[in-house]
Amino acid sequence: MKGVGFEVSAMPTTPRRELDLPFEVEADVLDISYGRDILVVDDNQTNLVAIEAALSPLGRNLVLAQSGVEALGRLLDQDFALIILDVAMPGMDGFETAKLVRSRDKNRTTPIIFVTGLSWQDDAVLRGYELGAFDFLMKPIRPEVLRAKASVFVQLQERTLELKAKADELREAQARAHERELIAQRRRFENEVMERQMQQLAETDRRKDEFLAILAHELRNPLQPLQTAVEVLEHDPDKPVPARIRGIVQRQVHHITRLVDDLLDVARFTAGKLELRREPVVLSEIVDEAAMTCHAVITNRNHTLEIVAGGRPAVVNGDPVRLIQVVCNLINNAAKYTDAGGKLLVAWGIDGDQGFVRVTDNGKGIGPDVLPKIFDMFVQERVTPDGAGGLGLGLGLVKRLVELHGGTVSAASDGTGAGATFEFKIALSNDGTSERIERSRTKTGPHDRPLRAFVVDDAPDLRELVADLLRLRGLDVTVVADGLTAVQMICSQQPDVALIDIGLPEMDGYEVARQIRREIAGKGPRLIAMTGYGQATDRANAFAAGFDAHIVKPASADKILRALYGSPEDT
Repeated sequence: MKGVGFEVSAMPTTPRRELDLPFEVEADVLDISYGRDILVVDDNQTNLVAIEAALSPLGRNLVLAQSGVEALGRLLDQDFALIILDVAMPGMDGFETAKLVRSRDKNRTTPIIFVTGLSWQDDAVLRGYELGAFDFLMKPIRPEVLRAKASVFVQLQERTLELKAKADELREAQARAHERELIAQRRRFENEVMERQMQQLAETDRRKDEFLAILAHELRNPLQPLQTAVEVLEHDPDKPVPARIRGIVQRQVHHITRLVDDLLDVARFTAGKLELRREPVVLSEIVDEAAMTCHAVITNRNHTLEIVAGGRPAVVNGDPVRLIQVVCNLINNAAKYTDAGGKLLVAWGIDGDQGFVRVTDNGKGIGPDVLPKIFDMFVQERVTPDGAGGLGLGLGLVKRLVELHGGTVSAASDGTGAGATFEFKIALSNDGTSERIERSRTKTGPHDRPLRAFVVDDAPDLRELVADLLRLRGLDVTVVADGLTAVQMICSQQPDVALIDIGLPEMDGYEVARQIRREIAGKGPRLIAMTGYGQATDRANAFAAGFDAHIVKPASADKILRALYGSPEDT
């Protein structure tokens, strides 16, 4: 019977559906027909009329069919609440019709009442139940019995539909409750995350405020003696500058330079632009040079510094300038947090395949609450009320510089008042060489004639002071304030060397260098970029424009002279 959408096959087993309800409901009970009409199938028109009259009080529409084939066609058009099916029909009898009805998933549970003239003991009745009959009526049919039986199935359908509706409502309510719980949980999570972020922002803001306060303090400290020194000199301008005043000015300028350098290093590291210039270096030389650099700090606080050497030279592949900076920061940190007259110990050596430097002091120590974050940037929990302790940058830079070298750094302390130990380790150089690296010394002595130099800078104070410094060293100096004039005069006079600022008005220093290189054939004068731009890209741009050296302001007299005379470490 495929032509009408039915296929004869074995009756499938009814699957059970699991509903999320507080009680168990059989799937077969809820898997019902949603039609409201009653299908009556009988080949006898008189029987159809009689059944129609008996069921009219139920208030349901009756659809009449006079054969099994017609009944199957009706089932394709609509669903029914009940099927009343005559067994003894010509052609396709009621049993065969019922079998095909049950073959459709949609009609597997539609109630069927067979109408038969057979006795209850006949095997045919048992066959009817096997085919899914819900009940049998024996002919002749009593109208009240038929109506009662049909009413039971109609009411059962209505109650089942109500149960299913309640089940759907409950499931929807549970889904809504689950969704509300998910929303509530998400809001709680978002609130917790926001609260943590707010706490982090508040902590960051607190550190920023503390940092700015300490920065102001650290800048005012050196600026005050500088201002006082200027006022002292103005009081008697014709009197030679006392050595004590010169020492004060040099120390405070050095202090400001270190502050600015630390801030720039932090910015470079954050931007990923801090680069290393690696070479084989001996840790003993790094320690010795750092100790000399920190000599003033140690002396001012009456500390004693002891250096303990390892058994054999430790050579690592590192940036000597940055490694000296690391050791200096550790020594300065120890000196700051050790009361006057303290003892500092710097040891270096080899531990397995690593070289190490260890700085120990008998100072104020580190509390257990501060120790885990001691290498964080802007940590100022150890800063005293008078501002001593700095910006909280030194140890943060130590950690980042050591990690750039592929090394590790650690801190240890038994608590407040028990001193502290800082140590970093870096892998030994692969070639294992222990040869000393001889640096060429700067030649700043007299030549066969005075060097002719140009100083090109739009800042008049800086321009004249640098010119005075070079004249004191025996150079013949010409000063120029702008790039265009510098190109014309340098190309016409061809001096030995020219110090050129990058940030010149109208024509910058890069363009000045490029035009000089184009105009003067051959080697030409030695060009030195003297600028406040100190990143690696700035150095690269300077060399690409034709400069021979690049020095960053503020630069000491020794650094300027090394650049003038062409020291290899400044090219």
